[in-house]
Amino acid sequence: MSLIRTAMPVGKKPDSSEYLQLLALYRKENKRALKVKQAFPLTLPYVIPMIQKAEASGRAIGIRDAAIFALGYRMLSRSVEDVDLLIEDLTILDDRVLVWLAEDKTHKGEHQTLVLRNRPDIQLVPRMRRWLQYLASFGITTGPLFRHLLKNGEPASAETREKTATERGEHLRPQTINTRVKYWFAKAGLVGDGRPVSSHGLRAGAATDLAEAGATDEELEEAGRWVKGSRIPREVYVRPVKNARRDVFEKVAVYEPSPATAPP
Repeated sequence: MSLIRTAMPVGKKPDSSEYLQLLALYRKENKRALKVKQAFPLTLPYVIPMIQKAEASGRAIGIRDAAIFALGYRMLSRSVEDVDLLIEDLTILDDRVLVWLAEDKTHKGEHQTLVLRNRPDIQLVPRMRRWLQYLASFGITTGPLFRHLLKNGEPASAETREKTATERGEHLRPQTINTRVKYWFAKAGLVGDGRPVSSHGLRAGAATDLAEAGATDEELEEAGRWVKGSRIPREVYVRPVKNARRDVFEKVAVYEPSPATAPP
């Protein structure tokens, strides 16, 4: 319904009241349908092996994917944000990467400059430099940051992409990142807990690591660019971490039978 209303011109947007009534009735009668499947969080113990496995392939696609994973984790980005970035949106310094965002899901029409400091584990700076240097070796210094690669490792030309990607052109599709996350997760021999492994796991993993490190709701809101006062950082990341650390039954002494009452 949201997609339909967004697509319709002003003055022709349909009335959503009947749809909302049907949805409310469905939710009332199907309680389990309210359960939201969260993506498996790709925390550092998962994302680092994925990056290392990708780079160990020695292929250009591994260099690209490693850069995508490093940026996706460090920026807590959504896949669509990654694939929409241009090379000129990035400024790479010795200890940080500056990312200019025209807008995001919660900041429509509001540009931002994100400061992503380097870390010795994610190594965002060297991995982004390595990918950009690879593109530059083909004379690519502007345009889409993450591109489709041919089987020989060369970036696909605009003419080639026009034949198969009429909508995205030289930009990757968000679904491509999702596919690459699943691929390298499996290649690294990693095992989840039943929750779906997807590109959103990079964002979820970074948020989970921050929550476990004691980040406040406000710090998570800023890092993930959630709207101020959003319930997601608190209820999806902070609260579960706090609940996992606290067990009310720790107040109850462990039962140890006395020799007199112990069974023979």
